[in-house]
Amino acid sequence: MKNWTSAWRNADAEVFKNIYFENAHIFPPNKPAIQGNKNILDFMKGGLGKVDVIFQPKEQIIKAEMAFEYGDFTDQEINSDKIICIGKYSVTWILEDKVWKILCHTWEMPSKI
Repeated sequence: MKNWTSAWRNADAEVFKNIYFENAHIFPPNKPAIQGNKNILDFMKGGLGKVDVIFQPKEQIIKAEMAFEYGDFTDQEINSDKIICIGKYSVTWILEDKVWKILCHTWEMPSKI
């Protein structure tokens, strides 16, 4: 998730899009599922570069060309320590041409600070 965080913080839309598998799915809280890295970028680009997202993985499981990770995350204002919200995430990765890409990503944000 370090590459995801870097692309998100730097508002690097092309890098961010390519972190997701071409036909990836995201399941945002209280919204319809979104498929395809171009559609994911369209959905997420309003937040690119607006907050820091800090991931704290609890577990990572890697089996051949698939990996699963889940944990907690914190959204913070950029350049400050002010926490905006705290939530949980899970990500399924797939190995494509020796590069790990997100196949499925979901998160929940129950705590707004």
